[in-house]
Amino acid sequence: MTIRQFFYYFRLFFFIAFNWNIRLAWFTIYHEIRGEKKYRLDTSKIEDAKKLSIKGDNVKHAELYQGANYYLLEKVFDHLQTIEANQNILDFGCGKGRVLAVAPYYGFRKITGVEFAKELCEAARKNIVPVQQKFPEKIFNVIYANAVDYKIEYDTNVFFFFNPFDEVVMLAVAKNILASLKLNTREAYVVYLNPVHKEIFMSAGFEQIFHLQKLKYIEASVLMLDVQSENPDL
Repeated sequence: MTIRQFFYYFRLFFFIAFNWNIRLAWFTIYHEIRGEKKYRLDTSKIEDAKKLSIKGDNVKHAELYQGANYYLLEKVFDHLQTIEANQNILDFGCGKGRVLAVAPYYGFRKITGVEFAKELCEAARKNIVPVQQKFPEKIFNVIYANAVDYKIEYDTNVFFFFNPFDEVVMLAVAKNILASLKLNTREAYVVYLNPVHKEIFMSAGFEQIFHLQKLKYIEASVLMLDVQSENPDL
């Protein structure tokens, strides 16, 4: 761990402890350090989207960039493996590429991230270089685009969110997902960490098949929809 990383974790610990509680602070920092070391990444630093080069005009709908909690990430990917759902994943608001770098370890074949901040796209591409070398058979893409404008590929079956934007953009993205599923019917999964707008997908017919909550504030849901047997609509 570098001196820069040490002081960042030190500040983050006290920020979480002050705003939430000490148990959550210890849990978060432990898994940040463990995950970054395990996957050899540099994705921890929180970024303010308003200070970055943004694609499109949806910055007012964006949340702060923060890497997905490693504990939750590994738990939801473990679950997807048990139901053999880990095929092609799309991470909306991929940030510095944490999800993209972890996904190949869990069997995903095509791994795509969409990010509207240019600097975060560059960081993601840098972070996945050693992962690409380790998994040359995998397909990686980092797309610099606004989430609502991105055309979803018809073979994507897992959609990942770590509370990247508010309900306005989430509703538009959910409609795009449903449109893609109708054009090419398939079983699809939404992996949603900190699922504050989960009801958008539930109202469209998605069913929650996995839920995990830890220390009140750390939460994840996996939702599933098979459009061959449903008629989704928003």
